[in-house]
Amino acid sequence: MGSLFEELEAREVAARGRAEELEAELAELSGRLDLARESLERLRIARETVGEVLAELTSERPAVAVDADGATVGGPVASAYAGAERREDTPGMFTLARRRTAKSPNSR
Repeated sequence: MGSLFEELEAREVAARGRAEELEAELAELSGRLDLARESLERLRIARETVGEVLAELTSERPAVAVDADGATVGGPVASAYAGAERREDTPGMFTLARRRTAKSPNSR
C-alpha cells in the first residue's frame, strides 16, 4: 500500500484530469451554444423581414383572400400576412399567393 501522500497525489491527478475533461466539454458546448444563438438571431431577422415585406405588399395593393383553387374570394384582408398561404408540406413556411390576372393561352 502506498503512502498517504502518494494516495493524495493520485487523487489530485485524477481530479485535474476530470477538470480538464469538463473544460473541454464546456468549450465544445459553448461553441454549440454560439451557433444556436446565431441561428436564432438569423431566424428572428428573417421573420421580421418577411413581416415587413408582407406589410409593404399589402399596403401597396389591397390584399384578398385566396381559396384552394387559387381564385380570389371576398374583399380586402387586414393582415400583415395577407396573400400568404401556409404550406402543408413545410410547417411554419408561407408562400405568397399570386394575383390572378387575365389567363394566358397556355394557362388552364
